[in-house]
Amino acid sequence: MAAPGGYGGPPPQQWNAGMGPPPADFRQGQGPPRHPLAQGPPQRGPPPMQGMPQFQGYGQVGGFGQMAPMPPPPPPPPPQGKPPPMEFTDLANLDEAACKQAMIEFVNQNCCYGKKPANEMNLSKAIGLTALHYTLETFCEGRDTGYVNEPYRGGPVDGPQNGPPPPPWAIPCQPNGMFETHKKEMEVPHTATVRPCHDCDARGYHRCWRCGGWGQIHCDSCGGDGRVMRTDHEGNQRMEGCHRCGGDGRCHCHTCGGDGRITCDTCDGYRQMKCYIKLTVTYTNHNVDHIIERTDMPDELVRCAKGETIFEQVMTQVFPITSYPVVEINDNSVRLVNSHRTAFPNERQLQQRQRLRAVPVTEANYTWEDFSSRFWVYGLERKVHAPDYPQQCCWGCSIL
Repeated sequence: MAAPGGYGGPPPQQWNAGMGPPPADFRQGQGPPRHPLAQGPPQRGPPPMQGMPQFQGYGQVGGFGQMAPMPPPPPPPPPQGKPPPMEFTDLANLDEAACKQAMIEFVNQNCCYGKKPANEMNLSKAIGLTALHYTLETFCEGRDTGYVNEPYRGGPVDGPQNGPPPPPWAIPCQPNGMFETHKKEMEVPHTATVRPCHDCDARGYHRCWRCGGWGQIHCDSCGGDGRVMRTDHEGNQRMEGCHRCGGDGRCHCHTCGGDGRITCDTCDGYRQMKCYIKLTVTYTNHNVDHIIERTDMPDELVRCAKGETIFEQVMTQVFPITSYPVVEINDNSVRLVNSHRTAFPNERQLQQRQRLRAVPVTEANYTWEDFSSRFWVYGLERKVHAPDYPQQCCWGCSIL
């Protein structure tokens, strides 16, 4: 299919204001309007699908401005055989002196906490516990297709004359990085055609919505009369010629520059549109987790704290953990891995990663004067959670 302005030919000419007069019946009404004919440019709809070529393997493609998911190939069977060896390390906890030092550093960094309790408190007991944070990441790929159109400004057109388009899942595309959510877009080969612009009927312009094609509108200052009432410094009133329109009663239409026509936004004045199927490849990292934390400290603090990775596995399909000494970790690993196998029917699974982190959590009991409470030191960075600290204030004032 030969395309106008295609490879080797001259580019199509863009319409611009002043390229000849408009048709005789172009103007609307009996004269320039007193007010804009519309509140703004009309909303243009998508081009009709009628007459668009059909391609094998793209029967479910979305229409213009609509993306439809393409069913992925069947998933591979679950991994068979024995899982690879799983070795786990352990993590030490803090003593009382380290807990008190962490509290002092925490208070020094917060102006709303008094320093006296941290320096004078007596720690009666420090209980070290290791919180466990299990995460499962399933990195998947989804492919959507839909028709798009853009102004055709010349150049080669990869259309059906070059052969049938490849199936949606056979088009090469590689992610920028594994386990990173991002998106890529590309033109499906051999699906492009050039069609006349449906919005302007291949003219390259529209009738100006403000002046109706006249290039002028009635002057707002004088209402089209050409004269306005003026009051001099003595309070006397008299009719004078309108300074804005020069007494003509009409003003230049600034929307179209006086030409009565505006460039078609759809084709940008080139009169023709390139239509093709766009492929959108979406890489999504699906992340689920399970936290085991036995103290009263909020579990969500463990999720963002630094810990030591005691186990990590990256495979196309991971084997769930079944041999860790904590049964709750094994049970939830099996549950989450099994749930992800069928959780994303419109996506192809590329890779999985599971991690088990140990996050140190130490609960410290203390007394200060007549006050008794506890705080927690957690994470390798030794963050502190002390909701009951005895000297707290607000509004940023300092307590010494």
